[in-house]
Amino acid sequence: MGKKLLAGICIAMLVTGCGVEIPAGYRPSESAIPNATLTEITLDEREVSIEISGPGISGDVVTTKDMPGLVVVNAWASWCPPCREEWPILAEIQNEFPDVNLLGLNEADDKAAAKDFLKSQEGSWPHISDPNQAIASKADVVQGSYLPGTIILDKQHRVAAKFIGPVNKADLKRILNQLAAE
Repeated sequence: MGKKLLAGICIAMLVTGCGVEIPAGYRPSESAIPNATLTEITLDEREVSIEISGPGISGDVVTTKDMPGLVVVNAWASWCPPCREEWPILAEIQNEFPDVNLLGLNEADDKAAAKDFLKSQEGSWPHISDPNQAIASKADVVQGSYLPGTIILDKQHRVAAKFIGPVNKADLKRILNQLAAE
């Protein structure tokens, strides 16, 4: 019980310290918060290719059709403490795997807050504005309204792996190396 209370206080401090407010509906009860998990899908179990597209934060249309090869799709929000914590991992992945495409899905966020957050972070990849989580839900990137969530698309843009919660750098690197070798 004490650990849960401490974790809740730490999250509240992170959020208030960042000057951001978590939108209503994105405050799951402790019993509704899923455990961070990784699901890997073997080559013979992968289903059809998917396309993810939508309005970019900068106003352009962003689509995975324009992204050859592997794609890491990450659902995030500027107000989300775990999203902020995993961001440096994604920036490192961009540097270490220059042939891998990254795509952000900005969820239930104020566009100005999202743009300010992106300016303050390392890395530079396209982001789709997904204010009501329709794109992330359709692509099965998130579980409920819990953020962050990440899927990895293989070279044929089939879902090959899915992280619920923050990505783990070692697992992400291992999966990308495996998929690059396919």
